[in-house]
Amino acid sequence: MKKMVKGLSLVLVCALVAGITVPVSAAKKMKLSSKKITLKVGQKKKLEVKNAAKKVKWSVKSGKKYISLSGKKKTSVVVKAKKQGKAAVLAKIGKKKLTCQVTVKKADDKKPSVPTAVPTATVTPAVPTPTPASTVTPVPSASPEATPEITPEVTPEVTEEPLEPGEFRYEGLDRAWIEENIDPSKPVVAMTFDDGPGSNGATFVDYGLRIQQALKDVGAHATFFYIGGNIVKSEECRQEVKQALDWGFEIANHSYDYASLDKATAEEIKEKIDKTDAILKEMSGYSSFLFRAPNVAYGDTMFEVIDAPIIDVSNWSHDYKPEVTKEQIIENVKKARDGDIINMHSAYEKTAEAVPEILAYFQEKGIQVVSVSELFAIRGKKLMKGVKISRCD
Repeated sequence: MKKMVKGLSLVLVCALVAGITVPVSAAKKMKLSSKKITLKVGQKKKLEVKNAAKKVKWSVKSGKKYISLSGKKKTSVVVKAKKQGKAAVLAKIGKKKLTCQVTVKKADDKKPSVPTAVPTATVTPAVPTPTPASTVTPVPSASPEATPEITPEVTPEVTEEPLEPGEFRYEGLDRAWIEENIDPSKPVVAMTFDDGPGSNGATFVDYGLRIQQALKDVGAHATFFYIGGNIVKSEECRQEVKQALDWGFEIANHSYDYASLDKATAEEIKEKIDKTDAILKEMSGYSSFLFRAPNVAYGDTMFEVIDAPIIDVSNWSHDYKPEVTKEQIIENVKKARDGDIINMHSAYEKTAEAVPEILAYFQEKGIQVVSVSELFAIRGKKLMKGVKISRCD
């Protein structure tokens, strides 16, 4: 009998332990408020990690040109739809990683149905008093569920100030990336690369891709000034531009070919810039881009015609000179100081070889490498159209 009692006691204890343990472990399980979300361009949605004990590190895992993140808090972030496509948001809590798949659809105006339903509900109440109560009830029950998706989320992210007349703002600027990766108290330089994609020859070379990989490996950004005529040479060239966009680099206008524009007519200048802008727009969905003149040659007519900031240089790598070696390129760029805009070219192998060593040096010295638009955003400075800019003071 005693053995039976002991046996029953043991069973009861095990049952109690099991009953207590399961809810506790389940309560501590972290999960995203949504694993999949669908937004239309311009819409925003709050994403949250439930039961997170530590601060969540948010980032765009893929599709940076389609969405942006803002309003980061300890366990939540606001996702904004920028362009039609697919993206993924990564939430990292310690070693735990959670992913939310985001589908961005084209914005459309389907609001005629709302006004139609509202007048019907408004007219009906006036005749039979009992009917409105049953007629109106179903309508609000559908609306509140749809409205909270949009209305509460529109308010949090009005963070961008309206543009001043003549002010430029790159639409691919990711302020969430800046907030997460940049310390504004430390030196910052903008690294820029001209003459891509590929090279100035007929055969595609991967120097630009190698430079992009080196930047990505250390979490740095840059601006790539692309020649329109090079982009359309081959699918490989287009893929290089697409990768730059996907990896968060800034794409910009370097005219349609290599010819200097300092002595060109207004019509010639406008035609070449517009052709390149059209290609960049088609690939990115953005409407305007920074400009750098081929051969960094400027004339008065250019300032009358060009409706974009004209980016000059404050640190010369001199990599375009045949006699300059990889070692000399590195030494030249090492002279860069806070606020400088560095000029390099993605069409030379020696440049592709020099970039990883330059980035390692900058990391050692605590110098952060970003794009031109990021540099100005970090320093709180405005980029103005038709103005030649050589550095950010």
